[in-house]
Amino acid sequence: MAQLSVFKKISILIVIIDVVWSAAAIIHDLDMFGTIPVYFWPFVVICPLYPLLLSLVWAKSISSSPNNYLLAFAALPSTIYLFAALIYYPTWMMQNEFDWLTFGAIFWVLAYGVQGFYLLWRFRLKLLPAILACVFLFASFIIQFLNKTFGTQDFTNFSDQLIITEYLTLFLITISTTVFFYKNNDLSS
Repeated sequence: MAQLSVFKKISILIVIIDVVWSAAAIIHDLDMFGTIPVYFWPFVVICPLYPLLLSLVWAKSISSSPNNYLLAFAALPSTIYLFAALIYYPTWMMQNEFDWLTFGAIFWVLAYGVQGFYLLWRFRLKLLPAILACVFLFASFIIQFLNKTFGTQDFTNFSDQLIITEYLTLFLITISTTVFFYKNNDLSS
């Protein structure tokens, strides 16, 4: 029996962890599902979605390079939400009060954001999937902005200027991150 490489062993472990994280996020966000129209779920229900998509990318990477559309739709938004978590959650705690659950959410998102960053660094990101993932993210940001949410988190006690500033920042981060990983594909070779 052939021995698995370290990368494959780690990939299998990450697949299991991501599936468990996704299930835990579904359980945590379960009460929110009823308040969000079903057609908005892919745009708003972030924490269960991206670990699940990342688990698929890791599973595929065990035997070959992952599908570029799956890579773009899993890793790029995960990386963007890594930056978003560093902006949104501290702002939320400044507007409200310190909250351990919100503080922990930073690390939750960082855990799958770092995976997205690594996967984008390791595998070549093609232009069309990257553009489509950006369009998806922009639609997601617009839907969240109009509903005054960040994922399933409430933004209603934030000033409109602060919300606009945060989402404009996310638009710029999305564009610059996508350009960086598309232009620097040679770094991972």
